[in-house]
Amino acid sequence: MSKTHRKLPRKRNQPDARQHSLTEDALAAAALAVSSARGPTLFQELVRYLAKTLDVDCAFISSPHEDAPCSMRVFAFVLDGQIRENFEYPLAGTPCETVIGQHFRIYPKGLCKTFPADLDFARLGFDSYAGFPLRDGDGRALGLIAVVSRKSMVNSEFVESVLKIFAVRASAELERMRADEALRASEEQYRTIFNASEDGLILRDGESRVVDVNPAYLAITGVTREEVMNADWVPNLPADLADHARELRLRALQGEKLHFEGERIRKDGTRYDAEVRFVPIQYRGVPHVLGIMRDVTARKRAEAGRAQLESQLRQAQKMEAIGHLTGGIAHDFNNILTSVMGYMVLAAEREAAQADPKLGRYLEQARHSCERARDLIQQMLTFSRGRRGDARALDLPDLVNECARLLRSTLTATIELQTESAAETPAVRVDPVHIDQILLNLCINARDAMGGAGLVQLSTRRTRLHGATCASCRQPVSGTFAELSVRDSGPGIAPHVVDRMFDPFFTTKEVGKGSGMGLSTVHGIVHEYGGHILVESANARGAVFRILLPGLEPVAQEVREGGRAEPVRGATKSELAGRVLVVDDEQSVREFMRELLENWGLTVAVAAGGVQAKAMLDAAPDSVDVVITDQTMPRLTGLDLASHLRSIRPELPVILYSGYLEGLSEDEARAAGVSALLRKPVQPAELFELLQISLSG
Repeated sequence: MSKTHRKLPRKRNQPDARQHSLTEDALAAAALAVSSARGPTLFQELVRYLAKTLDVDCAFISSPHEDAPCSMRVFAFVLDGQIRENFEYPLAGTPCETVIGQHFRIYPKGLCKTFPADLDFARLGFDSYAGFPLRDGDGRALGLIAVVSRKSMVNSEFVESVLKIFAVRASAELERMRADEALRASEEQYRTIFNASEDGLILRDGESRVVDVNPAYLAITGVTREEVMNADWVPNLPADLADHARELRLRALQGEKLHFEGERIRKDGTRYDAEVRFVPIQYRGVPHVLGIMRDVTARKRAEAGRAQLESQLRQAQKMEAIGHLTGGIAHDFNNILTSVMGYMVLAAEREAAQADPKLGRYLEQARHSCERARDLIQQMLTFSRGRRGDARALDLPDLVNECARLLRSTLTATIELQTESAAETPAVRVDPVHIDQILLNLCINARDAMGGAGLVQLSTRRTRLHGATCASCRQPVSGTFAELSVRDSGPGIAPHVVDRMFDPFFTTKEVGKGSGMGLSTVHGIVHEYGGHILVESANARGAVFRILLPGLEPVAQEVREGGRAEPVRGATKSELAGRVLVVDDEQSVREFMRELLENWGLTVAVAAGGVQAKAMLDAAPDSVDVVITDQTMPRLTGLDLASHLRSIRPELPVILYSGYLEGLSEDEARAAGVSALLRKPVQPAELFELLQISLSG
């Protein structure tokens, strides 16, 4: 019996085991290749290893374009074993469209028939495609990794496993790149904002070392970047303030937001006011403190200026209220003086007074006192209503002596006021109110400098100078002047104050006790008249302000206005004849005027105001020959009454009197029908003359 040789059957799991071993070897090699890829050529290395591992003709990694999501940007591309140039391609109509954001896809053959729109694949003769999506840690789509071959891909599981290995590494790198780009963009944005800030910014770490500063900080402090980087100190800050700032920064590191203001010193030594904020922030994941500094010197000055202006406004409002009050008092006082002075004139005309010389002197002295009161009231009106008289030739010593009488009531009793005038002092052409202002401001300054007790001397003289310098305008001064000087026995003026004391708003007094406008006002007035100011001061020996004004030549000097009117003497009832209407809302003035005019022989009617006078004359326009009316009356002023009378009887003379005529021009009065203006208190002699003219016409 022969033995029959039989071939044993092959075990079916042997090829599978061999294939599995090959797959494991390939995947291990792929994992090794992926882990060894590093550096800027990582994507190129990945696609090179991928193509070699899967034995395909092409491999690439791509991601959607940031500005055009329907377009793909290739990061690495290998074809036929060679790294090729990266490019962009449209996503629509390609197999990549079925992969990105979805899952693994494989087209083992017939690629060009499945995607006829992809002409590049047809041109290169590709027949199969496999792709794996790339995602970040949160599952968001990053792109894809794919392989393409001219032959069919039969082992889809193997291809998917290899692609998955490479996809993990590619996804991690893409995510890192995006994080780096985001960080770079954030850093650029931070740098742009940091450097563009107009506030000074200084960033410090937990150990107070300077990490960063911006140009504004360097400009404010005057230091350089090299001087402060990595330093743990504060530039140009006193030690006590530096310690305080360090404490505040430590508090800010604990989460507090802090704010403070203070004076600082620049590198060049100049001082400035700074507003500083400390803000806790996280910088690159670590606690830091951002210091925000702003130079508020200009703002502080503006606030001080605004406060000064507000104070001046309040002062102006207060002075306006005082002016209204003063004007009202002056108006009433003028009416009283009109009666008092008028009755004195009448008393002086009595035979008993003319027969008694002593009584005549008494009445004359009383009248002189009334005239002084009249002049004082006129100055009160001038100041309160903010008007200035015209400049005229004046005797400077007389003007100073008169002003000194008023100043004695302004200065305290502990200040001695002396006046001294040289005989040859030239006359000056000025507004007397301006001289009052100059002396008032200088004497108040002297009073404050002496602490309310001491000696103030006012003197006038002729002076000749050559090569002097004006203390306020800094111009050279030469020539002959009329000098008005104010000397005090105070402590003198510090040199740094002399340089600035004529500046507007500059003051050495406490807040609320000086506007800083007194000497600047003196400067303005003096230079308006072409004058100058000299200042002499010695420590503990007082100060002298020398006001230099252009003097008038002797031939051009004029007699100062304001002589006293002589009383009317010898006027009898037969000297004047006619009918007069007196219009005044003040009864005492009406009664005095009635008696005065009747004493001169006139027939007198009175009206208690413009409205009553208008009614009387509307009823009988020809009942009077002259109208004498006050200007300031309720409901109908004297000017309005005169205008009405002109419409009904144009030829009727109207004499208008008032305590303040500066606000009324002669043209305006004439246009309203006023024939003459008369100032209160009424001077009987002047009124007598006007009535003679009006009644004779």
